[in-house]
Amino acid sequence: MDKKKIIIGSIVLAIIIFAVFLLRTRSNSTISNDFVINDTSVVTKIFIADKNNNSITLSRTIAHTWMLSNGQAPIAENVDYLLKTLMKIQIKYPIAKVEKNTAIKRLATNSVKVEIYATKPLISIFGLNLFSKERIEKVYYVGGPTMDNMGTIMKAAKSDEIYVTYIPGFNGYLTERFSPKIADWQNHDIFGQMISDIKSVSVDFPMKPSESYKISNNNNRTFNLLRTQQGEQIVAAYDTLRVLETMAAFNSIKYEILLDNMPQSRIDSLKKSIPNKIVTLQLTDGKEIKLRMYLKQNTEKIEDINGKPFPFDVDRMYGLINEDKFFVSVQFFVVDKITRPLSYLINN
Repeated sequence: MDKKKIIIGSIVLAIIIFAVFLLRTRSNSTISNDFVINDTSVVTKIFIADKNNNSITLSRTIAHTWMLSNGQAPIAENVDYLLKTLMKIQIKYPIAKVEKNTAIKRLATNSVKVEIYATKPLISIFGLNLFSKERIEKVYYVGGPTMDNMGTIMKAAKSDEIYVTYIPGFNGYLTERFSPKIADWQNHDIFGQMISDIKSVSVDFPMKPSESYKISNNNNRTFNLLRTQQGEQIVAAYDTLRVLETMAAFNSIKYEILLDNMPQSRIDSLKKSIPNKIVTLQLTDGKEIKLRMYLKQNTEKIEDINGKPFPFDVDRMYGLINEDKFFVSVQFFVVDKITRPLSYLINN
């Protein structure tokens, strides 16, 4: 009998302790925050999508870096900004009943869905985590700003309530931090290699093949310059400094804009046309990066000194990196550093 009393007493005591814990937890806030992530270090994936078929997926790699679903690196600052938002987001107030129908309509037409995945244990007892795996942590919808632009309309997927959220100390709304457009996340790097990482560089001018060439890195601070118009022919005399400057420029070559809104018909047409310039970078690890550049029409009607419009844009070209889905805009003053003609390298 005494043994049964001890067992019953232990169960009652455990229930009391659990009830006290719940009361203390609930006393901190009368509203459960379904949007905040207290520990972003366990977040493994973030999926954001809108109703116009735009979507991005950010995934944390084994090396604890973030990657987009297309294999490209995201802008690190933007990822950090999003993670800090997830940690700081708070509920300002619930939408009043009289305004709820209007808020629902706004969310139905203008919102993004956010799914957050994290590594979570199935069982956690006495500090021991068991059966940990990636599980969905939060699902909610982010709408537009309030009328005063000082809050954001949001709704958790499992709740009927709609709330206005904010970040303490920040005057504004949070919608733009949850962009589903790849252009807002993808890193703008085309090339970012040191000379020691480069095995060779090929620069081709399909419209003027006599200016095409290849630079081979001998890994002893010397290079071979080869003319490639008809096979590879070594150029004995060249401007060493200009070749070195060309190789060093690959350290930081970025595109201007990701053209993710270009019509598919225009994409297909460009891919069938002849590029103006092609740069192929062979790396020492066997990887290859190819940038094809295409002339862009002078839509702004920029004129020369005689008042005659240039046939093509004098500031920008279209660029295609490897076989990416989207074209990018590249600026002449950026890519000129890596696309000097052969005559420039051999003439002092």
